[in-house]
Amino acid sequence: MNDVASHYPWPASGRYVRAMMVMGLDGATVGPDGGSRSLSGPADLAALLAIRSHSDAVVIGAETLRVERYKPFRAKPEFQESRAARGLDVAPRLVIVSASLKLPWEEPVFTESALRPLVATVAGHDAAWLDRAREHAEVLVAPGARVEPAWLLDELYGRRLHRIVCEGGRGLLESFAAAGVIDEWDVTLSGIAGDTRFDLADTREQDGFLFTRFTRRHHG
Repeated sequence: MNDVASHYPWPASGRYVRAMMVMGLDGATVGPDGGSRSLSGPADLAALLAIRSHSDAVVIGAETLRVERYKPFRAKPEFQESRAARGLDVAPRLVIVSASLKLPWEEPVFTESALRPLVATVAGHDAAWLDRAREHAEVLVAPGARVEPAWLLDELYGRRLHRIVCEGGRGLLESFAAAGVIDEWDVTLSGIAGDTRFDLADTREQDGFLFTRFTRRHHG
């Protein structure tokens, strides 16, 4: 894990926002299973965990939470010494952006995470709906009709959450990109297009462009 983490260093100090995603050759960000897992693999998962290991917060959209069935964010013994040395909490804090507040509150990610999740939503919910949400998470109510990335990041920075990973979904990543708040993109390109697998044949970089060749995988 430490070797993988060396490819994804965090700045020693200051605020930093990473966007992380896995994408198929056809541009899809979800695979045949309806989520990202069927596009991913052990190496991509190792990169995800390495980036999270020294982050303050992981930001996701509500649909991503529902589809991907996130597990609780617990303290991991192998990272405690290095997190403490960086002044980080025992685990990253999960931040969920949800306009509707229709979330699976019974999921272990709400009941068993080391730190209470944050939910960012919009104004206009009735008191009972907000009270229910506050039983399971700290709720942030945006001042406008949508959760603006700049506003959300200011709220996180105010809670000393400076190392931010935005894991999607696609709409949330697009809103962060449009707002100009992303400092780094960590993109995994999967050799999958639809139901067909391809193998990496060549890769090169020139003038800031990354050129790749993938060829169809033949069996037998």
